[in-house]
Amino acid sequence: MFERMEEYTVSQRTPILIVAWTAVLLTSNLAIIFWREIGPGEPIWWPWIHAIGLGVILLLTLIVQFLKPLREFVGILLTIFLLGYGAGWNFGLIPYIRESAIWLSWTATLPTLLADIMVHVLRLTPALAVLLLLLVIGLRRADFFLIKGDIHAPVEPSKLIGMKESEPWSKIGSIFAIIFTVATLIFLLGSWEAPSGPIPNLLIIIPIAIVIATMNAFNEEFTLRAAPLSVLWQRIGKEQALLLTTVYFGLGHFYGVPSGIIGVILSGFLGWFLGKSMLETKGFFWAWIAHFLPDVVIFTFILMAA
Repeated sequence: MFERMEEYTVSQRTPILIVAWTAVLLTSNLAIIFWREIGPGEPIWWPWIHAIGLGVILLLTLIVQFLKPLREFVGILLTIFLLGYGAGWNFGLIPYIRESAIWLSWTATLPTLLADIMVHVLRLTPALAVLLLLLVIGLRRADFFLIKGDIHAPVEPSKLIGMKESEPWSKIGSIFAIIFTVATLIFLLGSWEAPSGPIPNLLIIIPIAIVIATMNAFNEEFTLRAAPLSVLWQRIGKEQALLLTTVYFGLGHFYGVPSGIIGVILSGFLGWFLGKSMLETKGFFWAWIAHFLPDVVIFTFILMAA
């Protein structure tokens, strides 16, 4: 179905990877981090420069023969950037909708927790747009990992997770899902400041957190991992495809929970692990589970703080 890197000369492979990395960094939060942490603040024009750059790269993938393997990948990046993912939710269609008078007046009539849910429903738009794009180009659900997959598939040994011999994903996935969740809970307990008023009713908070975590885990795993990997791994190889999506995911959490460099490193490792699970099980199950469980903890604390 896809042209592979092996079909290109060495002189062509390098530009392909350079273009792929340029597109990822243009879409990522790298510029936001620079402007906020080092520069004088975010200039109003910077997202447009990135959008134009991605548009130019997409045009090149349409007219330059050896860049055509990146066409769908860059199309996905441009789509999610224009919808709001690439600029910290401060630029694009979704931020525009959220700042509109209609949205503000409508959500003002809703209970706070229901309004929070509606924000995440709106943020499913990139996932739906990317899903439509993949279906239009003729891919099936199995092609973009939107199936359960083989949850007992063997894990390829890796020093990053301390494995010298293969183990089934049913074991490793379960262990790491628990580790990620417990580590998140410990971190948040250590940094949490209890609200000055009465403690919120957890019988209300936790179900809402579960609903939001369900949507957020699907949204991020599909839009930021499954979709890009599905159009990359056969074309530039598993290692480069996994590295690209890992860096993008890590940078996207610089202002997450936890934040800063530690947030980038931890999210990057999580992203690498979840991407690895998709590629090796050919499915969505372990990636979603290991993302969903820590998200329940995170959103529980966020909702309590709010």
